[in-house]
Amino acid sequence: MPFGIAFAGGGVRGAAHVGVLLALEEQGLLPAAVAGTSAGGLVAGLYAAGLPPAGMRQIIGELSRNADSLADPDLKGILLMIPNLLAKRGCANCSGLLKGDRMEEYMCRLTGGIALREVPMRVVIPAVDLISSHTVAFTNSLFGLRPMPSVRWYTNARLCDAMRATASLPGIFRPKRIGDMFLVDGGIADVLPVDLLIASGCLNVLAVDVSDRYRMPKRIDLPSVIFHSLGIMETRLRECMTRGERFLLTPALPETTGVLALGEMPACMEAGYAAAQQVMPQLRSLFQ
Repeated sequence: MPFGIAFAGGGVRGAAHVGVLLALEEQGLLPAAVAGTSAGGLVAGLYAAGLPPAGMRQIIGELSRNADSLADPDLKGILLMIPNLLAKRGCANCSGLLKGDRMEEYMCRLTGGIALREVPMRVVIPAVDLISSHTVAFTNSLFGLRPMPSVRWYTNARLCDAMRATASLPGIFRPKRIGDMFLVDGGIADVLPVDLLIASGCLNVLAVDVSDRYRMPKRIDLPSVIFHSLGIMETRLRECMTRGERFLLTPALPETTGVLALGEMPACMEAGYAAAQQVMPQLRSLFQ
């Protein structure tokens, strides 16, 4: 039975999604459609581009050993931010601690710079436009889509542009600019995009949520404050939303895993694999 899979955002905890895909692949359960927000959007994008779960596992290993490889601090913006704020002046270049250019280049390299319209399977990756306040749902085709309030379906971009946009955690990464849009993390409006995947025509959905059960670490820093604050907001939003998945998988992840602690990604991946293996009989009955 064809099915789709929706991946939640959650920083490095999103590595659990790769573990879930590895477990599903072992059983021959291959999703026909994928959707993802933030870190989940990165995994969804890589899968839609044809990268197998084993390749993603290799990437996780490389990133965990080279945690600083994607960091590109916006030093000029950081230095200008405080004096501009004190002087009550605008600061156009102070929109994030990290530029996000290295991450975007890396994702474009992994996906071959493929245009969304060339992606061979249904993919949905949401971001939020700060100008209109609407969700921008990046997808590969407008065929069969159901209109949704405050949602703009969008195909005119590269897949890696969508991935960069959905992972633009406010305050950490600069917003991604596409046309007249300033795009930030899709989790602001929809951390687990089951509803968007269903609206795209995929009615049989497995949801994987890694965004909950996060505890503030003892050592508090700016990324932790931002991530934990958004996490609380996203949890409250989920309580008010109706999604419609057939099965919700919630891997048991370390509660103190930091948003940018890339060294903890392999442990999160293994937790995702174990969670999927534990409920595999149910998954087989629902999705095979």
